[in-house]
Amino acid sequence: MKPFTTFVFLCTLCVAVLPQLIVARPTNVTKLVTQVCAHTAHKDLCVDTLAADPISQGANQTGLALVALRVASQNASDITEHIKVSVNDASLAPAVQQGLSDCMDNYVDAAEQLDDSLAALLAGAHDDLNTWVNVAIADSDSCEKSIKGFKTGMSKKNVMFRMLCENALAIAKAVAVAGN
Repeated sequence: MKPFTTFVFLCTLCVAVLPQLIVARPTNVTKLVTQVCAHTAHKDLCVDTLAADPISQGANQTGLALVALRVASQNASDITEHIKVSVNDASLAPAVQQGLSDCMDNYVDAAEQLDDSLAALLAGAHDDLNTWVNVAIADSDSCEKSIKGFKTGMSKKNVMFRMLCENALAIAKAVAVAGN
C-alpha cells in the first residue's frame, strides 16, 4: 500500500472504532460497585476504575476500597515514571525542570502514603488512612504549585490523581461507617 492510502485507511478505522471504545462502559459492573460509587464525587470514574479491575468482581466493600487505593497508588507511580522521562528533556527551561523534579518528589511520597493507607485499611485504622490519603492529595497540590505557569501536561495528571484519591477516600469512609 502507498503511504497515503495506509494513512486514509487508518484514519477511517480510527473514526469507525475509536468512538465505540471511548463511550463503551464496562459490562461487568456489579451491583456493589454501583452502590459504592454512588457515594463518590466522581461516580463515572469510580465505576470505570473499579469495573476495569478483575479483583472487583467478587470483592466486598473493603475489597473495593483496596482496589481504589491500589489504583490511585499505581497512578502516582505511573506519574512518577512519566516525570522521570520528562525532567531530563534538555529543551526545558531550568525552572520547568526544577518544578518537575519537585513533582517527582511529591509523587514518590504520594505513592508511599497510599501504600501506607492500604496497610491502614487492612488494619482497620481508618483515621490513619484518612490522614495518608489527604497527605497524598496535598502532595499533588504541591506539585501543581511547583509547575504553575509552565506548560508541562502535569495539570491533567494532577486532577486525575486527585479524583482517584477522592474516590478511594469516599469508599474507605463508607467502609469505616459500615464497620467492615
